[in-house]
Amino acid sequence: MPDVHGRTRLTTRASGGSPLAGGAAATVLERIVADALEPAYARGSDAARGAGRRGGGWARRLLLPLTLLLAGLLVAVSVRQAVDDAPSRERLRARLSAEYEARSTHRDGLASSVAVLRSATEGLVNRRRTADGLWAVANAEIDALAAPAGLAPARGPGARVTLVDPSAGPPADAGNPRPTAQGPDGRLADHDLADMVNALWATGAEAIAVNGVRLTALSAVRAAGDTILVGLSPVAAPYVVDVVGDPDTIVPGVTAAAVTLRLRTRMGAPPNAVTVARLDDVTVPAAPSPSLRYARGSGS
Repeated sequence: MPDVHGRTRLTTRASGGSPLAGGAAATVLERIVADALEPAYARGSDAARGAGRRGGGWARRLLLPLTLLLAGLLVAVSVRQAVDDAPSRERLRARLSAEYEARSTHRDGLASSVAVLRSATEGLVNRRRTADGLWAVANAEIDALAAPAGLAPARGPGARVTLVDPSAGPPADAGNPRPTAQGPDGRLADHDLADMVNALWATGAEAIAVNGVRLTALSAVRAAGDTILVGLSPVAAPYVVDVVGDPDTIVPGVTAAAVTLRLRTRMGAPPNAVTVARLDDVTVPAAPSPSLRYARGSGS
């Protein structure tokens, strides 16, 4: 590198060694600053700066179009994708909307069915309650009618009527279901017993049993040869008729009945031919369960 200070010393002296004037000194300093580098260095530096300016300009001029091109491509791709996806989204939206409407309609239909079934269930429950009430009433009526119908024992105040057959022979046994009569004039007949039973019904009897055999609407007093049958059961003298009912009505009524007077005044009748006793508590057994027959079709 050149000796700048030496050049300065040489330049700042005038001929003869006298100092330069002030303006001249300033000019010299400016030249020194301007020529601080060697010309070769200065040319190299200028060339480098020029090359940098030329290279940077081309890069800047290429970068902007490339950026705009890429941005345009991105926008175009986005727009194209949006355009392509729009029908798919519309179809999906339409399908979802249709499915929603269908499911809503199905739900409404199910709700209506539930309401109808709930109403039907409530109706059936009400009918069941009504039927249960009617069944309870019917059972109560059956229970109330069981004793008068003979299907249940009857108990209460009443009376006992005893009929004695003056011509009764030895007691009945398996081979002789009814004692044989000693004479046809004094024997009690089935119609005599039936007339006494009818007189008891007429006086207000609620339940009647002859020798422990309960009388019902299906029972009849009749004769089978020399045997008197109550229903299907044979009975023998003496005939004990137990009655449940109001004794204040039954006792005087049956005492004054025509059948009682006839049996007491018949030929050969004993003094105790007909006895009527008042009972404060009497029990009449239930009749055997009837065997009911039902009509059936020819094909059954």
